[in-house]
Amino acid sequence: MSGWVRRKVKNSDKWVRRWLELNQNVLHSYQANPAEAREARVMNMLDLRKTREIKLMQDGTFNIIPETTDPHPGYLMKAETPAEAEAWVDALNAARLAVLDPIPVPQVSYCCFCIPISKVPTEDKRALLR
Repeated sequence: MSGWVRRKVKNSDKWVRRWLELNQNVLHSYQANPAEAREARVMNMLDLRKTREIKLMQDGTFNIIPETTDPHPGYLMKAETPAEAEAWVDALNAARLAVLDPIPVPQVSYCCFCIPISKVPTEDKRALLR
């Protein structure tokens, strides 16, 4: 997902326009759309694995709260419409949760030779387990 949003400047009432691009679990923030401006540079990169919460607020705003030990108000963003804000929150949370889901580990027992027990003939299992 990518598109224009406004980001609230820390300790100010000012909002700045930023182009956001979601790439797997990283949210990139640019001053300009990289597809349209060669001079576009990354202003910020946020690893979604290091966020505590991404929540929808009101009037098309959403907040990305990083996982920190210090109190952090989060990154307050404003989309053009409430529907766009909801789409951003859904996409960011989907990317974040996809990364946070544990990788399934097959439940296979191994003998002392690191051979799956299920592959060892039954008569040999008895000998291995003595």
